[in-house]
Amino acid sequence: MENLIFRMNGAAFDDGYRLDKMVSGLHGTQQVLEGVYKGVTGKSRLSKSDRELYKLIAQDVEHGSLLVTLGAMFSGVQQTLPFLPSLSPDDMWDYTKASAAFLYDIYKAAHEGKPVSIHQDGENTSVVTQGNENAVHVYNGPVYQIGTQIITGLRTLDDALEEDNVEEISLSSKFEKNPAIKMLFEEKGLYYPPISIDEEPKTINCDIFDFNKYDRIGKLRVSESQQIPEGNYKFRVVGRQEVEDYILSMTEREVEVHCIVEYENDPLRESRIGTLLIIDVAA
Repeated sequence: MENLIFRMNGAAFDDGYRLDKMVSGLHGTQQVLEGVYKGVTGKSRLSKSDRELYKLIAQDVEHGSLLVTLGAMFSGVQQTLPFLPSLSPDDMWDYTKASAAFLYDIYKAAHEGKPVSIHQDGENTSVVTQGNENAVHVYNGPVYQIGTQIITGLRTLDDALEEDNVEEISLSSKFEKNPAIKMLFEEKGLYYPPISIDEEPKTINCDIFDFNKYDRIGKLRVSESQQIPEGNYKFRVVGRQEVEDYILSMTEREVEVHCIVEYENDPLRESRIGTLLIIDVAA
């Protein structure tokens, strides 16, 4: 995993480097490559000793676009990795490419409204895409485990995309024609789960414990035996409602709200409630 090329193209780099975009891009790349490490080792975070073994080094920066030569360096630069003797740095890069392709395919299918089912087949992962003659695609390696770890990095990179300013982001090897990751502004938002809305309004009793009057968003707690499962949820006020009603509701132990439920349909996990769209509150 040496001689990696990270590139960001767009007007943000015509005259020097716009630091917010540069920092976001490099941070997202680090999240992706560290996510591969975590996915392979099964660790939830990198310790200080892990970072001594596995670290990302920026070796060169070129002008015109943000083009950074990177190396994911391993202690001793050896043919096998000190933390997993059965794997080589080339294996880690192959896993990176396979996992990135896996995520691109399942999120693209999700946004096209095509449900996918993911199956572990020994060391490989197969994905069945419904509505496309149930096409089956097999990816080499633990791409699901790695995918759950690198998706945060891909979303950080996605956030950095901006019309004209950052039109393309890629991560590739010097020795390969096609990049492992290629993100275009035209596909911004791809790595976030598609949203669906339940058209039937629901009435729930809840405790509103946080509210931002400027952004008209907050958090509430739903008790058991309601129309949605017990738990804490984000909410957003919709329509022309008075923010004072929500500020006052925080003084009450329980209020009644009428809301529409917004679901996140993430192919990496079961669909879940993302945000409650509140259309009315009554103390």
